[in-house]
Amino acid sequence: MRALLTRRNLMALLLGGTLAAALALWNIERHSLTRLATHDTVAVSFDRISDAVAGIGAAQQSYVAPGQLDQPWFERTSSLVQGLKDEVAAVGPLLGSSDAAGALQALSGSLEALMAADGRTRQNLSLGQDLMASDVIFSDGRNILDGMTAQLRELQGAERAWHRAELASLSRWRWLVLALMALLWVGAFGALAVHPSAIPIRATVVGTHDSTRTAPGEPAATTRTTPVDLAEAAALCTDLARVSDATALSGLLGRAASVLDASGLLLWMSAGEQLFAVLGHGYPVDAVARFGPIARGADNAAAAAWRTGRLTVVPGDSTTLGALVAPMCGPGACVGVLALEIRQGREHDPATQAVAAMVAAQLAAVVSAWPAASLGQAPVTVEAEAQSA
Repeated sequence: MRALLTRRNLMALLLGGTLAAALALWNIERHSLTRLATHDTVAVSFDRISDAVAGIGAAQQSYVAPGQLDQPWFERTSSLVQGLKDEVAAVGPLLGSSDAAGALQALSGSLEALMAADGRTRQNLSLGQDLMASDVIFSDGRNILDGMTAQLRELQGAERAWHRAELASLSRWRWLVLALMALLWVGAFGALAVHPSAIPIRATVVGTHDSTRTAPGEPAATTRTTPVDLAEAAALCTDLARVSDATALSGLLGRAASVLDASGLLLWMSAGEQLFAVLGHGYPVDAVARFGPIARGADNAAAAAWRTGRLTVVPGDSTTLGALVAPMCGPGACVGVLALEIRQGREHDPATQAVAAMVAAQLAAVVSAWPAASLGQAPVTVEAEAQSA
């Protein structure tokens, strides 16, 4: 039925939305962890590069230190330079900032210049020109090393800024997914924020109905065996004939719901080509106002009962209550319908259907002062007509 289908669709939407949000959050979290791990790796590489630069400077100064052998420090410098090359080559693919490529290229160029200066220093030392070797170390070499340190700091700053921007973007996406998920759940709960007893009658009596029909009075497996109290039904019809004001009529509708074991009852009156809900029992005070008008040609149980002048049965199931829609037939037209939400499968009980038809017929005489109703073309009979919604 429509109510059940709506709830199933809503649950499917919630489930699909929740799964999609969970997948999106998982991807965001995975990217965040990957970004953090890469940042830590880059930070370690930068530390190694910085240590290598400092170590090269110290090793070159030891070339000209009194009492020091040159060869061990030559080997130390060569090892540090090779390690520096390897570290620069390894960290390059991990960098993400827009300035990373240029800064890394500048760092590589400085390293080449440093190697050339180191070659001149060693040549001077091999010729015994210690003063010229010292000049290269403490002028050209020192300037190159200072430039490399500055380039490394610039590169570190660019990477930190890019890393923070990436994490901030991922955080915004995380909050956006959570906000959309919250909106989805709020919308779903808003759609369901109707009194539980109002949902079935809205779906079955006002909703679209199926064209499949069963024989009048067909019993259902869940039909309650307790018979309708005919004496109480007769007393109700007698009191309906004597009603003189809307307040008394509202109370009698409550008695009708009790006799027919209806959890909810709505009185629909015709005006022009539409039905309007005018009185109800078993629903919140503002529920009647929420039921909009029903057009004569609408594809639902209330409109069908109004057009045909026949009792319409909407079978219930394990999740949705059944309903009876009884036409209120006047001398020349059907002036409205009485819609009842029936518990325990009793909508198939012939006695319940007959009493509902009698109550509706008595109500037709009571509310005859309602604005002129549209004339129905079908004969005014009280036949039971079952449908599924």
